[in-house]
Amino acid sequence: VRRRQEAKSAAWFRRIAFDMEKITSRQNEKIRQVAFLKRRSERESTGLFFFEGVHLLEEFIRFGHTPEYVFATGDAISRSPALIERCGDTVYEVTDSVYEKMTDEKSPQGILCVSRFLDSVRRGTPEKGSIILESLQDNGNVGTIIRTAASLGTRGVALSADCADVYAPKTVRATMGALFSTDITVVSDMPEAIRILRADGGRVFAALLDENAKRLDETDIRSDDSFAIGNEGNGVSRMTADACDGGVYIPMSGRTESLNASAAAAIILWEMKRSGNG
Repeated sequence: VRRRQEAKSAAWFRRIAFDMEKITSRQNEKIRQVAFLKRRSERESTGLFFFEGVHLLEEFIRFGHTPEYVFATGDAISRSPALIERCGDTVYEVTDSVYEKMTDEKSPQGILCVSRFLDSVRRGTPEKGSIILESLQDNGNVGTIIRTAASLGTRGVALSADCADVYAPKTVRATMGALFSTDITVVSDMPEAIRILRADGGRVFAALLDENAKRLDETDIRSDDSFAIGNEGNGVSRMTADACDGGVYIPMSGRTESLNASAAAAIILWEMKRSGNG
């Protein structure tokens, strides 16, 4: 059976490699457009973003998304023929030189996918039981928190509009594919959104280094409680904190002043998980 599968893949690869359009010029208009997508302004004006790598493309397809374009080097096509086949006629073979113009990776795998913005990322008000991120600037932190939230079954992730862009290549990479299966809400006015959430019966707690905050492990967390994590340097803003039901803090040894935002979020997400959130 394996030999038949291998022979079928090899035959398909010979056929598709012959039929596939090959781009050899770095000045090709499609290649130029992809390179421009490294800018947030270009992503927002076109409604397109890109990501790279075999694993991310596998997850993208697994969760039912369809590529606009896939660009792959000849070596990458030969190493992942089954994956390339699943992308259908959206695939373009590119030379190594052309791929270098598009890539955002230090050690690229030679596969890049362009997608339209995801329906699961939208503007609005957070769901009850969400992890809320305010003004986080680090792409790695935002992506890691989205990944952790998905892993622990949290209902949703909400981001203030000034957070790091979820569609930035570094953010998408840090999510390890969780972006493609997570409901994400982008919030224009965080204090007002929290007041709306509370008016609907949800409770929201801010992670604070504050004498009036309550220890996280002594807080009676309900399944529909939400928690807000603030900016890496300044924490949750005063206006957002005042809109919340109260503050919580993570008890620490005293050898450091604070935790990295993604580490703090992971601890809070675990406590949410233990409460039955998700």
